[in-house]
Amino acid sequence: MKISRLTTLLLIIPLLMSCAKNPATGNQDFVMMTEEEELQIGKQIFIEMRKNLVLLPKDDPLAIYVDRVGQKVAATADRKDLFFRFYVVDDDTINAFALPGGYICIHRGLVNHMNNEAELAAVLGHEVGHVTARHSVQQISKARAYQNAMMITSIFVPIPQVAGMLGNVMATAILKGYGRDAEMQSDELSIRYLTQAGYDPRATIGILKTLHRLGEIDTKEKTDAGEKVEPYHGAFASHPETSKRVDAAIAKASGIKGRGGLINREAMLAAIDGYAYGDSAEQGAVVGRRFLHPQLGVQLEFPKDWVITNSAQAVTARIRKQKVYFMFTMEDLQKRQSAEEIIRKMFTDRHILKVETGVQQGMPYAHAKIRESAPNVSLAMIDSHVFLDGRKAYKLTMWSERDKFDQYENQFARIAKSFGKYNKERDGDIPRIQVYKWKAGDSWQLLANRNNNILGRFTADKIAALNGMELSETPPAGKLIKTVK
Repeated sequence: MKISRLTTLLLIIPLLMSCAKNPATGNQDFVMMTEEEELQIGKQIFIEMRKNLVLLPKDDPLAIYVDRVGQKVAATADRKDLFFRFYVVDDDTINAFALPGGYICIHRGLVNHMNNEAELAAVLGHEVGHVTARHSVQQISKARAYQNAMMITSIFVPIPQVAGMLGNVMATAILKGYGRDAEMQSDELSIRYLTQAGYDPRATIGILKTLHRLGEIDTKEKTDAGEKVEPYHGAFASHPETSKRVDAAIAKASGIKGRGGLINREAMLAAIDGYAYGDSAEQGAVVGRRFLHPQLGVQLEFPKDWVITNSAQAVTARIRKQKVYFMFTMEDLQKRQSAEEIIRKMFTDRHILKVETGVQQGMPYAHAKIRESAPNVSLAMIDSHVFLDGRKAYKLTMWSERDKFDQYENQFARIAKSFGKYNKERDGDIPRIQVYKWKAGDSWQLLANRNNNILGRFTADKIAALNGMELSETPPAGKLIKTVK
């Protein structure tokens, strides 16, 4: 008797769908994978993710410190047979995430905002909670249940291919969290693990409040720049989800008998002293009105009122609340080309008004003006420069509304003229965390002014948040705090 493939799948599906007792909560959870499959998928997803993440080396002092704290918390957690692995992602993102099987990553940007070891333990404990409560397994199981026709066929293909499909599910969880209930459950587990590890469980409250402040600063910056504010409601969301989590954490921590527990503030400050505040030298960094890229050896400067953003793909900028934009990208060349050849390939030839060529700081360049549509501006005038430096092409593209181009042409020219070779003695270093002893008469704004508002218009707000405080709050004289230089 012949049985169709569909019939076979329908017979198999009930065998895959089952309820299992959650090792952390004791609840019966809907799952569609074995623990062995969970471990294999987690390993494969981590291998794939490493291709796009820059991790601190395992022998880096900060990576060693984070792993030590993480292992201390994990030793108290459920699922004691798992080997937990802790990594630091070397960028300024405010995030941390856990993969199936015990792979836990925390971004350096979030580590920078820890004000004591207990807060670091709270974040790592939260991620350990996701693993022990099998939140990723539940997420994947739901995805499989909703997509049986596509996903169930994956039992006939190797684990690496399964991981590729499920990687999208995990990517969504990393960006958006596992949902409010799962995040609050992980907060509760973190508080339990912190207490058992000897840390002060109230540290959970401190870091959640810091995350809330950072969300408010981000909203202020985007509003000030004239950008659309799109609230993030993920694991480390700001208002309103984090507010609810703060309230729940306070209620939970307040119910714990006894006081105290390890804080280890000075150990945490020593661990991050000297590390980059934002992006690393390998990624380039915004310093006030300048962009520095020590590894590529280039820099440029913007006029007043430009808002600058550095990302892995490009440096972008705009004049505050105006439809005037900038983009800086780099291309590794595969063959010898002139700057003019490159710029003519970037745009429709009939839209190019004229092309000029020259040499700036030893770099051949081409400069063109183009009448063409551009992002956010349908009728745009574009000012584009291409600089050649060996096998690299640096592209500076600036644009505005066509009828207002004359108002901004001089600013475009100043930005292009500023582009050149990076010199550390002349241009300075990327912003770094520096431990500082607070003095009588100090204020966050005073510290910001001393360092030329190195983090932009809201430097004072950011330094206060870096220390777990509001702009209106000040520490006592003699207390060690973090500043940025």
